[in-house]
This record gives sequence, structure tokens and C-alpha cells, in this order.
Amino acid sequence: MPVVFATVVYLACFGIARAQSSATLRFPQPEVVLTKLSPVIVPQLARMANIVGEVNIQVGIRKDGSIASAELVNGHPMLELAALESARKSQFECHGCDETVTPYVLTYTFEIRDDGSCCDSLGKVPEVTQNQAHITIVSAQMCICDPASILTRRVRSAKCFYLWKCGLSDH
Repeated sequence: MPVVFATVVYLACFGIARAQSSATLRFPQPEVVLTKLSPVIVPQLARMANIVGEVNIQVGIRKDGSIASAELVNGHPMLELAALESARKSQFECHGCDETVTPYVLTYTFEIRDDGSCCDSLGKVPEVTQNQAHITIVSAQMCICDPASILTRRVRSAKCFYLWKCGLSDH
């Protein structure tokens, strides 16, 4: 009896799975393609606080590829505005879209990399990679730097102040 029950359950599950796969073949799903990603401007305060994580944005795409809406699904409050602005200014194509607005979720992953000296990161541009609807932004670590530590100070010693051949010494 247990063998018969297991066989019936297997056939029922196989039949449901087969029916679902044939249904998706008959009704092709619309394909949304991100054609041009707008630059992501990472807030400096978020970089200084080493805030990382994912931000999910749901975008409504019209048939012509224009954006109908963009709203935050989840993410850190200091990173959400950067992701929302990028999503709103990006460009899409919608292939096979029958609805007036097709929902599409973009995932922005913010990361911080330690390159050694955080004082050198002031002028670096974040690295952005895109894989379908997943955008990864890797910024260099940022901190508050003491400008005096960057400068090399060389001073004459007091005993050589009036002598011609005294060299400069590090202090």
C-alpha cells in the first residue's frame, strides 16, 4: 500500500510540474533589459561610515521602455537615494510586454574595499559592474585624513642654522 501511495504522489507532482512548464511555453514572459545604467553617486557620509548592503528598487517599465514608477522595496536609508536616482535615470527596453506597466526589480549591492591608505581614496571613482538586474558598486574606503601626515616635513636643526654645509634633516 505505501508503494501505491508514493507512486500516486509522484505522478501527481510530475503532472503538475509538466502542466506548469507547458503553460510557460505557451505564454512567454516579458523580458525587460537594462540598456543604459545611470551613474550611481555613493554618498560620502555612507562611505565614511562604511555602510554596505543591498538596496532593492521596483521599477515599473512601460511598453516603450520608459519608466512609469520607481520605489524602494528595502535597503539602508543612507544608500536608498543613490539607488533610486540611478534607477529613475536609467534606460530600459521591454521585449514582449503586453501590460501597460511591467514590474522589474533592480538590486544594487554597495561594497567598500580597503585599498590600504584611506587618504588616497578621495579622488577614486567607484567601480560599477552590472549583471542583468544586479548592479554592484565597489567604493574605496574613506576616512578623515590629517593633511600633516601626508606632507613630508624637512627642517634644519637649530645648531646648523648659520653654517653653510649643514644638510636638511628629517624631523
